Amino acid sequence: MNKHIVLSFLASFIAFIVVIFGLLWVPEQHALLTFEVVSLVFLLFNSVSITRWVYKNNGNTRERIVALLCTGSLLLCIGGDVVNFNLLQQYYTHGNVIKHDYLVDSILFFAPGYMLLLLASFFVLKSKVYYSNRTLGVYFIIAICISVVSFYSMYIPEAASYTLVLTWVYSLIITGVGLTSVLLVKSYGVSNAPLSVWVLSLGLAFAALADALIGLFWIYGNGGEGFYPHIRYINWLFYIISQSIVIHLPKVMVMNVQNKGY
Repeated sequence: MNKHIVLSFLASFIAFIVVIFGLLWVPEQHALLTFEVVSLVFLLFNSVSITRWVYKNNGNTRERIVALLCTGSLLLCIGGDVVNFNLLQQYYTHGNVIKHDYLVDSILFFAPGYMLLLLASFFVLKSKVYYSNRTLGVYFIIAICISVVSFYSMYIPEAASYTLVLTWVYSLIITGVGLTSVLLVKSYGVSNAPLSVWVLSLGLAFAALADALIGLFWIYGNGGEGFYPHIRYINWLFYIISQSIVIHLPKVMVMNVQNKGY
């Protein structure tokens, strides 16, 4: 097993430990925060290492751009994680309805972060198969419909406009990330897609799932109070597993071009 897979496994395993302790015991929050930071450090080191590997083993500009986009995406998302840690313990900062509305501020990092991941995914898609404007248009319309339905299911009209607007825009972006998982497998030919591509697809889907949990149960859940802290730990597991997987996107792209498998 190569070192990049090992590092991703370690980051996910640490996240699993955090979830177990968070759900089954009343832990010291600072101790769990330390473990969460360690997971992020593993992920960032691994992503930079994968980018260096791509530059060393492939001279193709497309693969190098994908590697840089994935690392940039992770860096922005880590910025969002820092906001979500709520180190200053601030609540109801944008109104008196949504308790954990600091999560909305993190969208200012996560939204561009996942936009970079979307862009990286489309670079991969374009390298495999040509998607017509009509196909991409249908994809975009489906993303809008799903995001509208999901947002309406958790909508609280009394919430601040800032919260409502940002969360809806972000729901569109993260829905697009989730749907890209389908396009990715399809671009490789569903029955012929390598296992690594299926795993990448799962990682993209987990990204959408993790943020759906935040919106439904943490921001808007329980009348705006959120089902905290349990949902925080569940979300963290899916989020870290997702990031552990998607950072491998450029390497999977290179390995499949070289027909070496991964």
